[in-house]
Amino acid sequence: MRTKSYLLSFVCIVGTTLLLLLFGDQRPSIQSIVTETHKQLTNNLRTFKDNLKVVEEKRLEADEEYLSLLGFTQPEPRLYPGVVWTNTSLPVVVTYLLDGQAEHGVSLIRNIAHYLPNHTVLIYNLGLGRYQLHLLQLNCNNSHCIVINFDLNAFPSFVSDDKLHAFRPLIIQDALNRAGAILYLACDQRLVTSSINQLIEKAVSSPGTGVVTWATKHAVTSLTHPRMFDYFSSSDDAFFFLPMVDVDRLLVYNTHTVHWKLMLPWVQCALIRDCIIPIGAQSAGCRFNKKPQYRYSGCHSYDVSAFNIVLGLTFKFNDMLYTYQDSASYFKKVTLAAATEEVTKLLENGTVDSSTTDS
Repeated sequence: MRTKSYLLSFVCIVGTTLLLLLFGDQRPSIQSIVTETHKQLTNNLRTFKDNLKVVEEKRLEADEEYLSLLGFTQPEPRLYPGVVWTNTSLPVVVTYLLDGQAEHGVSLIRNIAHYLPNHTVLIYNLGLGRYQLHLLQLNCNNSHCIVINFDLNAFPSFVSDDKLHAFRPLIIQDALNRAGAILYLACDQRLVTSSINQLIEKAVSSPGTGVVTWATKHAVTSLTHPRMFDYFSSSDDAFFFLPMVDVDRLLVYNTHTVHWKLMLPWVQCALIRDCIIPIGAQSAGCRFNKKPQYRYSGCHSYDVSAFNIVLGLTFKFNDMLYTYQDSASYFKKVTLAAATEEVTKLLENGTVDSSTTDS
């Protein structure tokens, strides 16, 4: 009986000890979880308040984490002419490809190889399938052609919306940070000449601004939502008679002015949702029959609008400093059908090996 009593007491002591050890280990764990959760909630709340303040006050302040990925937080930025690619002729030709645009990429590579054989082509891949990427790489297979897989997941989710083209200024900035001077072309643009020296001279010779663009027939205000001007601390009436420029073709040199006064605010706007797409902004339903013609047409041009605002402010509304009048002498636009036909003929002639597996 006494043995049973001792045994029962021993079991109780062991059980109590185990319970104390068990709860003793859990308590710090629970406390640490609560502390960590509280810390995360505090940080999230602070971030939310900061973002809300940016929107309410229309401040052009993007997250420094994103800016650092694009070369804006370096102590010594990579500026032209001090830091440039030296193993290629400048400017480097830059474009991007979305899913289904590989044929445009192949056609553009061949076009640049024909007219500017000593210039490098940078192609930013924004979602090509396995077959398309393979087709592209078969033609982009030398030191003058580079495919860059650009990860849009590193930026806010709205940046990947191809309607907004908020990723375009990020790509242009990334390319400038790498090479120092670029000729950005939309993938449907083609050169029609190798004589681009006049364009280069306009960009870099005194009083060169470091950028060359081509104007459209529309005023900046006709295709820019009025609320976007608030982020640049400007009123829209200053832009009534400033022609909007196209961004399908841009010649850009990464000078001090271009880096800090042009690219930085353009990229910042692209990284702030309320800046790049103000409430009520849309790209359809344009009404150009309004009088006067500089009135807002009801269509917003997102990254193009932001670029034009920054251009106007940087160069004090003197569009002659950064526009070139004749685009037909340098470029033409081709359809995806025409590019596909070109690539199909290459495949039929055995110029391109298409054997691979699609995803």
